[in-house]
Amino acid sequence: MAYHPFRNLGLKSLSICIAALLWLVVAGERVVERVLRAPVEFQNLPNGLELVGSPPDTVEVRLRGSSGALSRMGPGDLAAVLDLRTARPGRRLFHLTPTQVTVPYGVNVVQVGPSTLTMEFEMAGVRVVPVEPDIEGRPADGYEVTKVTSDPPTVEVAGPESALKRLAAAMTEPVVITDETHSVREVVTIGVQDASLRLRSPQTA
Repeated sequence: MAYHPFRNLGLKSLSICIAALLWLVVAGERVVERVLRAPVEFQNLPNGLELVGSPPDTVEVRLRGSSGALSRMGPGDLAAVLDLRTARPGRRLFHLTPTQVTVPYGVNVVQVGPSTLTMEFEMAGVRVVPVEPDIEGRPADGYEVTKVTSDPPTVEVAGPESALKRLAAAMTEPVVITDETHSVREVVTIGVQDASLRLRSPQTA
């Protein structure tokens, strides 16, 4: 089919006008710098390793771009991604560079602070511990608690080895027995107090 340069001339002219207007709008915006907090995302943590302590959850990022592009940024448009594939047990340092920060098109990362993050790692483990129901209140006068049982009697807890060694038992939500005169049976959620530990599977007792 022969090429006709003047075919759809109206549409081509309209496209050029729209492109010119967009260029004028973008060119007319001021280039500014702004400092924002970016969430830190951890990727590729090796199997069998746990991140312990209080790792940083945000970093300060200095951005440069048009005022319009920066004002349109939402909470999900900015993140600092840290690759942990080289992590091993102990205290480790990780560099965080501008190239590791994800930003929308047209926005540049000038600086990240802190540029070095200190984190600590431990070997992961699993331990079976008893479930100790939390009994709240006292029964009616003349009655006393003679036996407390839990089903299941034990649960598997996962986490850093040092925290597992300190764990004596898993807990439950309170079972209230105030002024009771008969046996009490309740379904309650099982948990652990240490935030670095978790049940291998969420359970109730």
